[in-house]
Amino acid sequence: MALVGRLDASESDRALVELNKLPGPLTLDCTDLEYISSAGISVIVLTYKRLTGQGQVLAFAGMVPRVKNVFVYAGLAKLLGIQ
Repeated sequence: MALVGRLDASESDRALVELNKLPGPLTLDCTDLEYISSAGISVIVLTYKRLTGQGQVLAFAGMVPRVKNVFVYAGLAKLLGIQ
């Protein structure tokens, strides 16, 4: 699934609904993700917890440095396997 544009409070509810429809393993294409807020991080963490609870994997592809840095600064990059 591709994440495009901004994943912030205005998009987080809709994104969570869509992500909850998808089974694992799941790879999120972040190539065109320009911005992520704390609300967006919450969506990612909830999706991660759901999938790992089912024995599935959440992976990321094409994450741009400015988005990756948000996860690094939040202390979540290692937990989520973001490299």
